[in-house]
Amino acid sequence: MLFNSPLFLFLFLPVFLALYFLSGKKLRNTAALAASVLFYAWGAPEFILVVIISGIIDWYLGNLIYKSQTTGARKAFTAISVIQNTGILAYFKYANFFVSNMGKAIAVFGMAPLTLARIALPIGVSFIVFEKITYTVDIYRQTGKPSPRLDTYLLYVFLFPKLLSGPIIKYHDIAGQLEDRPHMAENISAGLARFGFGLAKKVLIADSLGEAVDRIFKLPHSGLGFYNAWAGVICFALQIYFDFSGYSDMAIGICRMMGFRIPENFNAPYIAANFTEFWRRWHISLSTWIRDYLYIPLGGNRVPKYRVYFNLWLCFLISGLWHGANWTFVAWGAYHGTFLIADRLFWANLQKKLPRALNTAFTFFFLLIGWAIFRSADIAQAGYYIRALLNPFDRGGDLVYTGAQTVFFASAGLVMAFLPGFRFYERAADKFRGIAWNKELELAGAFLLCFISIGKISMTSFHPFLYFRF
Repeated sequence: MLFNSPLFLFLFLPVFLALYFLSGKKLRNTAALAASVLFYAWGAPEFILVVIISGIIDWYLGNLIYKSQTTGARKAFTAISVIQNTGILAYFKYANFFVSNMGKAIAVFGMAPLTLARIALPIGVSFIVFEKITYTVDIYRQTGKPSPRLDTYLLYVFLFPKLLSGPIIKYHDIAGQLEDRPHMAENISAGLARFGFGLAKKVLIADSLGEAVDRIFKLPHSGLGFYNAWAGVICFALQIYFDFSGYSDMAIGICRMMGFRIPENFNAPYIAANFTEFWRRWHISLSTWIRDYLYIPLGGNRVPKYRVYFNLWLCFLISGLWHGANWTFVAWGAYHGTFLIADRLFWANLQKKLPRALNTAFTFFFLLIGWAIFRSADIAQAGYYIRALLNPFDRGGDLVYTGAQTVFFASAGLVMAFLPGFRFYERAADKFRGIAWNKELELAGAFLLCFISIGKISMTSFHPFLYFRF
């Protein structure tokens, strides 16, 4: 059950909100937890007990960490939590990948290939595991306290708006809101507007471009060519941005309707002047998690420079693998890590001599090369796709024309992605915020886009969110 499905839009969400607000202040958390468990169980009934039992274990471990008098005991309980969470992730997400590659390796020596029954991937497992790790590690670090109640902690884990694709939230950042939060008409209207804009980003832009992306990335090497390759990767860059940021907007909007204020996950990432800035704007909760729970424990900036660069590269190698069990994701993570090192070595200083617009253009160009790796089915496809991107004389087969709709939404997506980089944009935004009826106008615009999006949903095939698989 996804946010853009008719079942969610016309049944689950309205019924939940009605029950949530009718339940009274004391029972709202209970209503939210029940709805969140139902939401998860609807999509993955066979895994609901795994996540619940794991959550109960972490809650008890968090209390033991907090009450332990010795550092050794606190470290031991924290290690148990981290191991059981990473074990869940390793088994469900990477067991098949590991066995498959081990089988290929030993086949070289004439040994029988390894086999393993296909393991289904629980929905949202990467986001759930990362949040559960932050809970116990923050208690160990004494930057957070354990949840006073098991049901409150389980609500943090299962809160359905952010369950499938984040944002990744630290418990101590939302602990106060789990205990008490305001329920005002302003929150409901602002949440509805945010949800409507997010739905439009997903359905109107991302889904429209996704059809062109699928057609182009299915082309054989001989039928790709320079122009198709660039059309495909630009459309994919826009598709994944509006798909994922659309989900984040919808999650933030639903949480706002419930009285929660959760952090932003995107901030106009394509206007970044380098890869370092890109990761401060793209999937902000993931890059923050990598910094706080991988990069800093590895030594951060306190180690020799060669270690700093290696740690940075390693963190993004792991980040790539986090996205999926495929060598293309590993290569994509290594690619980004290499550019982040280049920023520190020379590029950040060199680019100061260049106009920001040129730096943004350079960064977007190399981001597109990275997206070609990310979207490819395997390393072989990534290789011939990049060759097509870099060879203007490769005309390939016929141009893939997917209609005026694709051209329109690709153009609209480019404008929306880069508009925040222009100086007049913030001035225009300030003027709009100064209008007396700006909230009402914003809500009316969101309702209009939501109505159009629902019309498109009813006439086209269903498209799941891209990050749903991660």
